[in-house]
Amino acid sequence: TELVVVKRTDLKTDYDKRKALAIADNRSTDLSEFDTAALDKMLTELEPDLQLIAGFSEIDIEELRGQLKTISEQEARASLTERFIVPPFSVLDTRQGYWQERKQSWLGLGIKSELGGRDKMKTTGSFSGTVPHYYDYKHQAEQKSGKKLSNAEFEKKYLGDYLPKNSNIATTETGGILSIFDPVLCELAYRWFCPDKGQVLDPFAGGSVRGIVAAYLGYGYTGVELRAEQVQANTLQAGGMSLACKPKWITGDSCNISKLVKGEFDFVFSCPPYADLEVYSDDPKDLSNMDYEKFKDAYRSIISQSVQKLKGNRFACFVVGDIRDKQGLYRNFVSDTIAAFQEAGAMLYNEAILVTSIGSLPIRVSKQFQSGRKLGKTHQNVLVFYKGDPKTIKQEFGEVETGDII
Repeated sequence: TELVVVKRTDLKTDYDKRKALAIADNRSTDLSEFDTAALDKMLTELEPDLQLIAGFSEIDIEELRGQLKTISEQEARASLTERFIVPPFSVLDTRQGYWQERKQSWLGLGIKSELGGRDKMKTTGSFSGTVPHYYDYKHQAEQKSGKKLSNAEFEKKYLGDYLPKNSNIATTETGGILSIFDPVLCELAYRWFCPDKGQVLDPFAGGSVRGIVAAYLGYGYTGVELRAEQVQANTLQAGGMSLACKPKWITGDSCNISKLVKGEFDFVFSCPPYADLEVYSDDPKDLSNMDYEKFKDAYRSIISQSVQKLKGNRFACFVVGDIRDKQGLYRNFVSDTIAAFQEAGAMLYNEAILVTSIGSLPIRVSKQFQSGRKLGKTHQNVLVFYKGDPKTIKQEFGEVETGDII
């Protein structure tokens, strides 16, 4: 068999038709791979009739440019993730794979922020209403045991076998979901808004996570917590971990934080109690036991004292979410927080929406929406404030440093 090759000599190298035929020849097999950007540039330089000769209709070219845009966006997002851990957008999505992988790395260090008696807290709810796939798990346990189980028996003997072993999901004794702070958000806050090796003040310390993440990354941490039991649990947990420095928790009422804490700080970072949404203790000094007006007065005082402890040209960050009153109306807690900081001399600089896990929301939202048209809440507000002149930020903070969680 002979292969006859015909060589055309009538097409000059700068002749557009030659370019079109070359593209068509390269496209003659589905196995061909193009440099999409280069191909788009070449097609743009051709007249419509030559684009057709090249084998590309207007629709094909639009699809090509759509692919190019997608590739460009993916590359840009990947680059941002490498530089800043997650893209520094005003929506922080904890459901994304890169976020979940990072979270598992943190939890793998052994962080147990739910310890310290928080399982005794007064939160509403039951396991059947808060644990996703509760009844699927119960059915599996019944098949395994060979008998019908009451909810109480299932929860006592079997439920623990089905809950994630390396997770920051935690519940109270009555089945209410405990709010456990996200370690990835901690890392972002410290790396983005605190100077390297800076000192962090946390006026509403709660569990161990913010202190442990800070200490692991080399930031000094001082947290104030009303409950001695919680302080003891946090200190014990941190003592058993390999950390770059030692976090410090102080037992006391944050309304007296200016007396409890000495010195100045480089970053104020906390997640305050959402009024009486979760009742942390029976102590009358506990903000979660107060009516909302008294709560706001104490809250403003704590924020004011904390901002006074903050050095000039430094950030503060509170993670909050709005809460409803007994009528089901929002109290506007987010705005109250902003007002308190601004009255104290720290201006609102950034606001981000933290998209949180759906969890058991599909179980609960149907009833609450049907009866009261209340939307299921799957976000929190990350409020970032600045005390000082924003023009100094580049000089004061430099480049964002990132690293792996070992």
